[in-house]
Amino acid sequence: MKLLKQIFYFRGIKIGKKEKVVSRMTVTFLLLPFLLLFGLLTYLLFSQLISNLYFLLVYFLFVVLVSFIGTFILYRLLHIKFWFFKKLSNRRLLYRHLLENKIYYAVKRKDRTDKIKLPNVYLKQNKYTIVVTFQLEGRQFQDKFLNIGGALEVMYSADMMGRIDEKGYISYVYSADTILGRISAKDVRVVDKGLILMEDVFWDFVHNPHLLIAGGTGGGKTVLLRSILNGLLREGLVEILDPKQADFVSLAELPVLQDRVVFEVADMINKIIEFKENMEIRYATMRQLQKEKNQKELGNFQEYELKPAFLIIDEFPSLRAMMSEDREMMLEAERAMGALKQIILKGRQAGFFAIIATQNVKADDLPSTFKDNIMTRISVGRLSQFSYEVIFGEENKNKYFKYIEQINGERVYGRGYYGVFGSPAREFFSPELPDVKEFSFYDEFETLERLDLEFNKQDVVIKTYTAKELSDELKLDYRVFKKYKSEFETAGQEFDKTFSMSDLIMFERAISYKSSGKTYQVAISEAIL
Repeated sequence: MKLLKQIFYFRGIKIGKKEKVVSRMTVTFLLLPFLLLFGLLTYLLFSQLISNLYFLLVYFLFVVLVSFIGTFILYRLLHIKFWFFKKLSNRRLLYRHLLENKIYYAVKRKDRTDKIKLPNVYLKQNKYTIVVTFQLEGRQFQDKFLNIGGALEVMYSADMMGRIDEKGYISYVYSADTILGRISAKDVRVVDKGLILMEDVFWDFVHNPHLLIAGGTGGGKTVLLRSILNGLLREGLVEILDPKQADFVSLAELPVLQDRVVFEVADMINKIIEFKENMEIRYATMRQLQKEKNQKELGNFQEYELKPAFLIIDEFPSLRAMMSEDREMMLEAERAMGALKQIILKGRQAGFFAIIATQNVKADDLPSTFKDNIMTRISVGRLSQFSYEVIFGEENKNKYFKYIEQINGERVYGRGYYGVFGSPAREFFSPELPDVKEFSFYDEFETLERLDLEFNKQDVVIKTYTAKELSDELKLDYRVFKKYKSEFETAGQEFDKTFSMSDLIMFERAISYKSSGKTYQVAISEAIL
């Protein structure tokens, strides 16, 4: 079966002169009903037309005008509404691009003009993606094909999602007609692939933990955050920090969010510290379940049927500014920031995730620990080019981030980009707010059941270890333990004066990876991930 798939692998439809012919045939086909209609009408009015020259001239202009306008409207309508005609249009664009950039072979013919032969170029398209494949194999245009991706991205007004290199071929994958995948805010739910944000976009918080959202004023950040909240409240516990008292304060008295929306600086600091402590309790719970199930390695929270927990921080720079201004809370603020770093570094396995929202991102808005470990990023609205570079990283530094106000003549809100750290960013449309007469976030949240974590915090004691106690627990020579600790710190991991249950589990993972033959650096890196 695998061999047959390789033999009959479909790269797409080959681009050729038929693209021009198909376009002409489409116009002719659309024009035909008008010709038949006016042909019949001309037959019925023939005697009047030939007897009155003025009437004949007016009639002729009317026929030409109506036929032209009618054909144009139908042509545009088909290409806007129907995927098949969009595919034909994209093939025609690629054909024109090859011709105008002289990417063809001129075959000499005696006493005749040269014949144009196109290289092997293929286009494959589905509802949301365009894949353009070029044959390489050392041919004349190989160098051009290796660098053509950006030009096609602009040509299709699409976003390059990736480049596929295979023997003898290179393929460029683009997202296209992304707005067709937009969903309603009331339909945001957690499904098998993660939190669905568009028909083909999911926040897989288990494998790509933590979320950074940046949105310019009026860009749709509030609707996006509330849409995300609509999905997450049905899945687990959600805590919200709203330092500007703007988007979530009105929800604070709802039963599902009571005592879980805070905005005073002391309360926000305590909420972060408490969230981190709950993460440590979760690790202790999981470790106990691991022993009960007699497992060799600790699984993630889903394996033990535990609920996830989410910490939403809106306007993160405002939170940091409030912390720095209150000198009496300085030590507690530092402790809270340290706790937040630990959540981002260690939260994934325990099911504890951070969602950090901001406006334009400046270089010092996010600590490097956050930038390197928040795996999923979303922007909406208009941002500065520098903000895009900070959000989407080095891999997208040469990407042309477009700001689009209108699509097909209509104002559009909530448009931006989505990306996983280390991968190309792609166009994104945040969930659309339904008609206010039919849906309200407040009314929707009012119907939701309040979800809690599995433990009563009063009955749990968080175990901590000194360095010597931890090395004894791990059954490591203290010098070897210090080697592991040093490697963790080199990799960006930070430790408190005492070590927590999550630290113990992370050391255990590193020791397990190291014993399987991996180097210290690789073992530490995989243990952190």
